[in-house]
Amino acid sequence: MNKIYRSVLIILTFVVLVMGPTACSTASSSFVTPYSTATVRETGSEGFDRQKAASTRLSLGLRYLAQGDYDKAKFNLDKAYKHYPEGENVLRGFAWYYEKVSEAALAEQYYEQAMKINNRNPALLNQYGVFLCRRGQLDQSLELFNTSAKILSNKDVSGTYENAATCSLKAGNIDKAEKFYRKALNHNPEQRDSLLGMATLEFGKARYTRTRSYLNRYEKVSSHTARSLWLALRTESHLGNMNGVASYAIKLEQLFPDSQQTENYLDTRSRWLR
Repeated sequence: MNKIYRSVLIILTFVVLVMGPTACSTASSSFVTPYSTATVRETGSEGFDRQKAASTRLSLGLRYLAQGDYDKAKFNLDKAYKHYPEGENVLRGFAWYYEKVSEAALAEQYYEQAMKINNRNPALLNQYGVFLCRRGQLDQSLELFNTSAKILSNKDVSGTYENAATCSLKAGNIDKAEKFYRKALNHNPEQRDSLLGMATLEFGKARYTRTRSYLNRYEKVSSHTARSLWLALRTESHLGNMNGVASYAIKLEQLFPDSQQTENYLDTRSRWLR
């Protein structure tokens, strides 16, 4: 997934399952307790805990999935499903697996099954929203993001609104994207991708002082990327700060020599160093 979609958090969210069904949410993840506290563990006569077994297999499957070993991922996900077929997070795991292997219809099937079990899990709503956005089902994805953001157990509301902003950009709706970026920053003023997103939108409107302001905030919470350096370089050029242009240009060439942004700069260097 696109990094702005916080795809890594989806994987981390799942891996937390290895800690058991009472694992707590973290500030960087919208993980929700996978099983209701009212749920009674089902054990066999020998005390076999099928939820715990499913959790262990799910964690293994997702780790293999993150490594690109799809055969082992599927093997462990199948085992998880065998132990606990009604487990919401097991179904989410299968949905993620089928996304990775480009089986969109099957991915959607598993998302829908998970939603029938618990449609108030912010992490599930976010993950499904990203999936639908990628498929061009923009209205449906924004509906899921908005629902997720309003759930009190959502520990990453800023990330939810950031996803909504990215989806709005995909739809070409700049005004709506800006609204969602601002909401993200209201919840977390240090949301780095939202800061960079707002800087990019301001640059597109030729509001270079505002662009610089957002980039300054971005620099305080994040290391630069090729994208942010290229944006900063052009911003300083428009503001007539040639020392700033030179500084960002050096960083861009040194840190990201093979990036598309560095290539763009080298091809148009005379324009920015006027």
